Amino acid sequence: MKPTAPIGVAALVRHAQWRVTIFSLLAIALLMAVIGLYELREYETRSMDLVARSLAFAGEPAVRFADKPAMRELIDQFAAQAQIAQVAVYDRDGTQWLRYERASTGPVDDLARGFEHWVIDEPATATMGEGPLLLGRVALRSDGRSLLRYMIWTGLALLLSMTLTAIAVYIYSRRVASWLAQPINALASLTREVRNSRSFEHRAEPSRVLEIDGLADDFNSLLSELQHQQTQLEAQHDRLRLANESLKKASRHDPLTGLPNRGYLGEHLSEVIERARRRSAQVGLVFIDMDRFKEINDRHGHAAGDALLVELSTRLRCAIRDSDFVARLGGDEFVIVTSPQVDILEVDLLTERIHAALDRPVKLPDGQEVCVSITMGMAIFPQHAETAAGLIRAADQAMYRAKAMGRGSFATYIPEERRVGRDPTSLKGGLS
Repeated sequence: MKPTAPIGVAALVRHAQWRVTIFSLLAIALLMAVIGLYELREYETRSMDLVARSLAFAGEPAVRFADKPAMRELIDQFAAQAQIAQVAVYDRDGTQWLRYERASTGPVDDLARGFEHWVIDEPATATMGEGPLLLGRVALRSDGRSLLRYMIWTGLALLLSMTLTAIAVYIYSRRVASWLAQPINALASLTREVRNSRSFEHRAEPSRVLEIDGLADDFNSLLSELQHQQTQLEAQHDRLRLANESLKKASRHDPLTGLPNRGYLGEHLSEVIERARRRSAQVGLVFIDMDRFKEINDRHGHAAGDALLVELSTRLRCAIRDSDFVARLGGDEFVIVTSPQVDILEVDLLTERIHAALDRPVKLPDGQEVCVSITMGMAIFPQHAETAAGLIRAADQAMYRAKAMGRGSFATYIPEERRVGRDPTSLKGGLS
C-alpha cells in the first residue's frame, strides 16, 4: 500500500475545518429549520385555536338566532385582524351554515396558503354551546403569510450565516498554528455545554489569537440572538397565557357589573353544594330582585339603569362576607350564595347589611338621586332543594312570595307552595 504524502498541520486543520464546518452548518441549518418550523406550527395552531374559540364565543348569538349578516360582519372583523383566509360555520347537524373565503391577492398569497395547508393539515375548530345545547362549530384557516415569511427570513438568515461562516473559516484556517488547539478546545467545550444544557447565557472567553477571538465573538453574538429569541418566546407564551386567562374570565363574568354570570354561578353553586353534602352542612341562597327597576330605566334612560345596576353590584359586594358569593343572573336579578353553614341569625345579619347598604340614595349620571329597594327570597340546602337548579327555583319562588307581601320584603321558601301556588319550574331565574 502506497503511503500517503505527509501534510502540514495548517493544511490538515484547514481541510478538516472545511469539512466539519460544512457538515455542521448543514446539520444546524436543518435542525434549526425543523425546530423553528415545528415551534411556529405549534404557535400558529394555538393562535388559530384561540381565534376560533373567540370567534365561536362572539358568534354564538348570531348562530343561535340564524343571523347570517351579523355573523359575516363578525368574520370580516376577525379576518382583518387575525389574517384569516377561510372560515366555515357548521350547524349542530354538521351542515355548512356559512362559508367565508378571502379572495387571493396574487401568486404570493396562493403560495402562502398552499404552504399553510402543507404545514398544518387540519383547520382550527371550536364548538359553540355544550352538550345538549350544542349549536355548531367554527373551522378556520390562516392565510399562511406568517409561516411563509418566517421560512423566507430563516432561509436568508441561514444562507447569510453559512456564507459569513465560510468566509471566516477560509480566513482563520490559513493562520493556524501549533498553539491553536487550546482555544479551539475551549470553544468546543463551551459549544457542548450550551448544546447539552440549552443555556444561552454562557459566553466564550477572549483569546490571544485574533482569528479565534473573532470566532468567539461570532459565537457569542449567536448565543445572544438565541437568548433574545428564547426571551421573546417566553414573553409570547406569557402573553398567550394572560390572553387565555382574560378570555376565561370574560366568559364567566358579567361585562357590565363584573360579577360572576349565570354560568359561573351554576359551577360555583354545584361545587359548594357538593362540599356541603360531604360535610353534612347547609348552604343558603338569597334571590334578589330590584323593585321598580323598569320604571327607573324607562324614566331616566338605559345609562341610568346601567349605573344603578353597577352601584347595586358594588354595594352587594361590600355587604356580603368574604366566604359568600354574589352573581348577576341577568336584568335586575342577583343571587347571593352564603357558605359555609348558615343559620337564621346569619340570614338576619345578611339582610340587615344589604338593606343598610341600599339605604343611601343612588346618584344617576344626570345628577338626579333615586332611592331603591329590593325584594329577597331565601332557600336553604338541603331542606328546600338538593340541587343547584332546584335551590335557585326555590329561592326565586320565595322572592315572588315576598313581592306579594310588599316591596322591600324578605321571605323564606315554603315547600307547600308547590301544591298551593304556581309550579316553581315555570318561574324565571332557574338554571337548566
